[in-house]
Amino acid sequence: MKRLQDGFLNIIDEKIILKDKNILEIGCGEGERSLKLSKRCEHLTAIDPNNESLQKARQNNASDNLLYQLGEGQELHFDNNTFDAVIFTLSLHHVPIAEMAIAIKEAFRVTKNNGFLIFLEPSNLGTFIRSEIMFDTGDGDERKEKAYAYYTLLNAGDSLEELYEIYDETVFQFDSYKAFVEEMKPKKNVKKLKAFLEENNYTLNAQRRINIFRILKPDSII
Repeated sequence: MKRLQDGFLNIIDEKIILKDKNILEIGCGEGERSLKLSKRCEHLTAIDPNNESLQKARQNNASDNLLYQLGEGQELHFDNNTFDAVIFTLSLHHVPIAEMAIAIKEAFRVTKNNGFLIFLEPSNLGTFIRSEIMFDTGDGDERKEKAYAYYTLLNAGDSLEELYEIYDETVFQFDSYKAFVEEMKPKKNVKKLKAFLEENNYTLNAQRRINIFRILKPDSII
């Protein structure tokens, strides 16, 4: 699978300027985006709860200013006011629904006053998303989780000032039917899959939403 288009870092950098910032990324996966992000900031700490993914990240996407650590958003092992920005990279909707607000509070805690809290989240639009729902590929049907994540980030409190809500698109290309099956592991309606892929020329898109907030901390917790 190739990403033909994935410009969310350009969008974020245009809005808040990542240069010279100490950033925490929550949900780094295998580090493909983390490495690109590290080239735009002073230092990046990237966490993920999956140790196998972290091992691949350290092997394939290492950088001198990039530290990978095992961890999850609901319990961040960092001091208060450590980072200039925290980015949830397609990860808030993976947090258990009952703990999404806790993850945002933790991100708030470790971010400096006037720092930034950034959410990159998938919407429900695009042929890639349709394939997840129709064929139970990848993470499957996450519409409920995505809705809760969006509601939670928009209602996280007056100490978060929303600056931007921007939409972008990621475009994926698959070399063949076999490549799609090996990568995405469809679990239902497989007989209809080949026709779906051919109809879309093995190129699928997914709309992404970027929400950027400024942290406004009361004096009592700075």
